[in-house]
Amino acid sequence: MGLYINGFLEPSRFIFFVLGAVYWYTPFATPSPIGVPNLRECQLATDRSVKGPLQTVKLNCCLPIPPGNVMDFSFDKYKATTKRLRMPAHKVGSDYIAKYRRAYELMRSLPQDDTRSFATQANVHCAFCNGAYKQAGNDSVLLQVHFSWLFLAWHRWYLYFHERILASLVGDPNFSLVFWNWDDQRDGGNVMPAMFLPTDSSLYDAKRNQSNLPPTLVNLVPGITGNNSEIINQNLNAMYQDIVTNDNAELFMGGTYVTGTDLSNSTVLSAPLGGSIENGVHNAIHFWTGDITQPLLQDMGGFTTAARDPIFYAHHSNVDRLWDKWRYGLPGGPRADHSDPDFLNAEFYFYDENGSLVKVKVSDALDSSKLGYGYPEVAADELWINYSPAPITSGSAVPAARASGVPVVGAAPQNGTISLGSGLTAIVAAPGNTSRSTKQGEVVVIQGLKVTRDSFVSVLVFVNLPSANSSTATSSAEYVGTYNIIPAPGKTLIANVNLEIGDNLQRIGIQNEAEVVLSLVVKGNQPITIQGLLIRYDSGITSDAMATVLCHTSLIIYLILTVCLTTE
Repeated sequence: MGLYINGFLEPSRFIFFVLGAVYWYTPFATPSPIGVPNLRECQLATDRSVKGPLQTVKLNCCLPIPPGNVMDFSFDKYKATTKRLRMPAHKVGSDYIAKYRRAYELMRSLPQDDTRSFATQANVHCAFCNGAYKQAGNDSVLLQVHFSWLFLAWHRWYLYFHERILASLVGDPNFSLVFWNWDDQRDGGNVMPAMFLPTDSSLYDAKRNQSNLPPTLVNLVPGITGNNSEIINQNLNAMYQDIVTNDNAELFMGGTYVTGTDLSNSTVLSAPLGGSIENGVHNAIHFWTGDITQPLLQDMGGFTTAARDPIFYAHHSNVDRLWDKWRYGLPGGPRADHSDPDFLNAEFYFYDENGSLVKVKVSDALDSSKLGYGYPEVAADELWINYSPAPITSGSAVPAARASGVPVVGAAPQNGTISLGSGLTAIVAAPGNTSRSTKQGEVVVIQGLKVTRDSFVSVLVFVNLPSANSSTATSSAEYVGTYNIIPAPGKTLIANVNLEIGDNLQRIGIQNEAEVVLSLVVKGNQPITIQGLLIRYDSGITSDAMATVLCHTSLIIYLILTVCLTTE
């Protein structure tokens, strides 16, 4: 057989070269994991007012560089001699509260340039959340530890060293953080913890929403209304949808974030993905706690200032607890974290109790017990784990929606850019009863959501409820989830929002329908656009994993063709 046919490369040889190119190019095209930034190259973090007159604030969140060499974390160097037990804030006794207050008094009293000081600890969050540093290996992109798979692991390390510093200051190796048990809807955890409220305490922060002090119940979906019983049911469903139904790592923890990932300049294909726990209940508590009369919604309402409030660390301690709960404590057995090397090998800097700079890896943060701490069982967890949202609709809403002129919206790019305004109701194709693996869930994807984060805004998703609006209760099976966007004025966010929807379809009884009605409800005044809506089966395989599969498959076929062609 000749090498060319009619002047063109013979087909089998053409495929041979193409597959070879795919295999050999893929390792060079694959981005690298996030590395530690150059701390000497810091710029002012920026923020703009959300309330009142427009003002741009430049904050010096640049971190001090201590003398001596950077230490690489190891379990031998940071050996856990005891296991610290983090307790719920509303259940600790007066002696422990006194010690807790003393620990923060000592931390606040340290000079501001001390790496262990409360000011520096707060700046660690500001620096890596508001653009003080650029990515290592790509100085055109700012480093951000939210909105992706980095979120949970980065904050776990943050709390780990913060806790060690407090323990060292107070001279008690058993000292541990408390967690704000805001998901507890039965035993008193769902209000602002009393230990953080006395105005003469080091745990007090004046910049909190004064309308949300006890006995006001937390809102795990912003802006929900009703009596206490109705709010509790909406909170329980928020937990059920955000934690229980999103059962794979990409949905719960967030998606790929590697060197070169740019939150403000992404396409539908490359846009990052925050996890359901971050986008949902985590962001909701930040907004609920921050003072809405302050220009930056400070302290808790914005990433720039959130860590200036001691309640921040209790809030994130509960987020961390819920990661463990998601991993090991839900029906169906253990769930898996990401296993992609780009996730496991991501690196961060933190300060330890001796003031040293320490380099850590994500892979060492996945087992909290190895880090020497844990959480007690919380009996009230059973309420949201076993919550069973009932449907308020019967039968498919598609025929009536189509008759009333509700548009069909498909996957990008067929729609162009769609402005949401106060909301969008659309008919969307669904997999229906097409065959699938039993391990595949059903996921709704809001493609290419774009927003300038000038104010807090939420996008609530309902299914089979064309009449859904900003006052619709979120306690029924028709409620799918919420994407909450913390303000960072002037900064653009582009994201693909993924939410599990299969459980909702099953409960309503429309799991076999080829089309469903989706309603996106916007709470807030910030303009939002999207590129498309898609419902698909989900295997939990990330885009990076798919690239690896493609690479390996190409290699196998390449080798087979090599053998075949060389034996002709």
